[in-house]
Amino acid sequence: MSHKTRVVFTVHETDAGQPYMTMEFHDDVPGLPAEPPVFEFVDGSTMEEAEVIAKLMNAKISAYHPLP
Repeated sequence: MSHKTRVVFTVHETDAGQPYMTMEFHDDVPGLPAEPPVFEFVDGSTMEEAEVIAKLMNAKISAYHPLP
């Protein structure tokens, strides 16, 4: 049986002003890392662009399966 967790994508900003996004887990699933995965945007991406991407992902992705 495959476990899954609800997820939320959240945008953050480095001290240098570079946006990045985390995928936060909302359920306990064996084998998940303690820290959320981090997605780095390409250089030149703006916070506004990152927020649009996170909003779309939150609207269209409901869960994550760590195992097939």
